Amino acid sequence: MHPSPRARRVRLSRLAAVAVLLALVATACSGSDAAEEGGFPQQSFGDLPAEIDYVAMGDSYSAGPLVTTVRSDPSGCVRSTDNYPAFLAGWLDVETYTDVTCSAADTGDFTRRQQMVDGKRVAPQLDAVSTDTDLVTLGIGGNDFGIFSSLVGCAEGCSPKQQKRLLRDAARVEARVRKVVEAITDRAPEAEVFVIGYPQVLPEDESCGAVPLTPAQLDAAAEIAGRLNGSLAAGAEGASASYVDVSDASEGHDVCAGKAAWINGPEMLPGIAAPFHPVLDGMRGVAAEVFSEITGDEAPQAERAAPPRDAVVRN
Repeated sequence: MHPSPRARRVRLSRLAAVAVLLALVATACSGSDAAEEGGFPQQSFGDLPAEIDYVAMGDSYSAGPLVTTVRSDPSGCVRSTDNYPAFLAGWLDVETYTDVTCSAADTGDFTRRQQMVDGKRVAPQLDAVSTDTDLVTLGIGGNDFGIFSSLVGCAEGCSPKQQKRLLRDAARVEARVRKVVEAITDRAPEAEVFVIGYPQVLPEDESCGAVPLTPAQLDAAAEIAGRLNGSLAAGAEGASASYVDVSDASEGHDVCAGKAAWINGPEMLPGIAAPFHPVLDGMRGVAAEVFSEITGDEAPQAERAAPPRDAVVRN
């Protein structure tokens, strides 16, 4: 069952302001224009071939809305040239890199044309996957059932009834994620699929001006976030995919962590991040966790993402 038309309008409205601010981004350009030559000597990582065809899929926590430069293919997805998939593509020195992550996406947008924040539509994300695909990263689930938009609406605390509903809906995400992974592996039977969890957004104990919540409210939000990540892990396992837990790595980097924060506050900051979304440090940090899960090695040091210029596939 998909969200009602009203729920979809609410979901889209949360990011609608992003489209208005696209013109404020210094240079909305393609990933291939922003990427630099770089990478590392081609080698095999685990079960992956030396020449990796990589497809990145997911929602805004993968797309990186307003982080540094926005890709223009299409700009309505508000996809950054420095999101975690772009870091991975460079570190793995992939043969091809196709990024179809899109802000406001939910699991239903893998099989239907998604309406983007600018009102236009983009192809289903599954269209990017083929028998040639070797590696897929997938970060999705938070927009299903309006979970994220409901949490934003609970900025001053949720009622017990709202908390119960959110916990129920977070549990329901498991079946949807499993179905998406199964659809990916049907199209790309040889691909390695990694489901990426969500980072820690809120502090565990003490809040700050950005999120003036009580300890009890923080506990409730943490329980919902934990349930959601648990659903992603179970959905991945149920479909024989790998799950990458980034909650531990992001601990201490929440929205209240100041200069150490991986997450932006409630302000819309073009070039930095959308409200309550990962900033550049967060994207790099998540990329490092995914890289380590894929390769068993520590991630290289890099200030900005640099996927191989001739590997980037325009959408």
